[in-house]
Amino acid sequence: MKKETEYIIQLIVKRLQGGLSLEEETFFTAWKSRSKANEELYERLENEYEEHTEYPLYEQFNARRSWPSVMKDIRKRHSIRRLYRGVAAAAIVLLSVSSYLMFSTGGEEVLPVARVESGNHFSFGKRASLILPGGDTLLIAPGVADTLDEQLPFVSNNGETLIYHTPRTADSLVYNTLKIPRGGAYSLQLSDGTKVMLNSDSRLKFPQSFSGDSREVYLEGEGFFQVAKDAAKPFIVHCEKYAVRVLGTTFNISAYRNDEVSMTTLVEGRVNIECGNTVVALTPGLMAAVADSKVTTREVNVESYISWTRDQFSFSEERLEDLLKKISRWYDVEFVFDDEEIKDYKFSGFMPRYESIDAILQIMEQAANVTFKMNNKQIVVYTHQE
Repeated sequence: MKKETEYIIQLIVKRLQGGLSLEEETFFTAWKSRSKANEELYERLENEYEEHTEYPLYEQFNARRSWPSVMKDIRKRHSIRRLYRGVAAAAIVLLSVSSYLMFSTGGEEVLPVARVESGNHFSFGKRASLILPGGDTLLIAPGVADTLDEQLPFVSNNGETLIYHTPRTADSLVYNTLKIPRGGAYSLQLSDGTKVMLNSDSRLKFPQSFSGDSREVYLEGEGFFQVAKDAAKPFIVHCEKYAVRVLGTTFNISAYRNDEVSMTTLVEGRVNIECGNTVVALTPGLMAAVADSKVTTREVNVESYISWTRDQFSFSEERLEDLLKKISRWYDVEFVFDDEEIKDYKFSGFMPRYESIDAILQIMEQAANVTFKMNNKQIVVYTHQE
């Protein structure tokens, strides 16, 4: 059944490219007509393929080792995977097809991957906690507006965004901290109109209302900022290793404590990266990486760095170790590598964040020379053995 599944995946990908032989077309047609579920599956994949082919980011989903000495062996092992290279939106196709088919091996009725039952349940959603000056913590989620009205009458919550209005008395800085758990995300609108979306396992310390000649906040984790313009009051985001100074612009910061490199990616406007005595200006499309008190910049595909704001994992030539850090924060799991060299495998592709972790690992195994073994919240990564 697994071999047949892999063959069907190959046929679907090749058909989207328009490359089936007469024999393959006959087999594909027989599979599609086998059930209404199969017909609906292919129609959905065809629509997704057409939707995403316009984006260069989706032009490949592959994985390879970084050392050339084993490339010949890998090419042999990846005889199936090579079919996927150059296919726009191949990540979506493979994720949908492989998880859809591999979890459906016993009958005519095929369930969508979102319904797959496994022993590894995890709850995602718009949720956070708000830490007040005295240390009290309030749960922030849909349906908790009454609690906010009682303790913070100048704050409203629409279920997705916490909105701060200017309190009547705002002579001094009073700080709140918005904390996002793993598997969560939430948005915040500050009293000056600046909008911030926080990713999982992140926190932002900010004043209930700004005063003085600057607007300063403190970030640990990842946040997407749309800063309200105020030429008289620069907006400063303090991270552990550096600060970002802006007047009004849109940018993303990823500054987790356990990451060796912190990154700021500019979408529009202009920002200054301040690291010690070093000041580096960014223009749109540039990413600044801060590591060991040094700042380097390069042009990037901005979409890869802000895709999380649309509930997607998107990555381009990203090391497996770095990719799995993102996945671990979202699914609240820990990855352990059986072989240190595996960490340097490179990935490019696209995956939705609200799939089950089983489906995510399945597609990565399909595309790479790795195997995952899960034991509760710990997942061991092995080199795949044929």
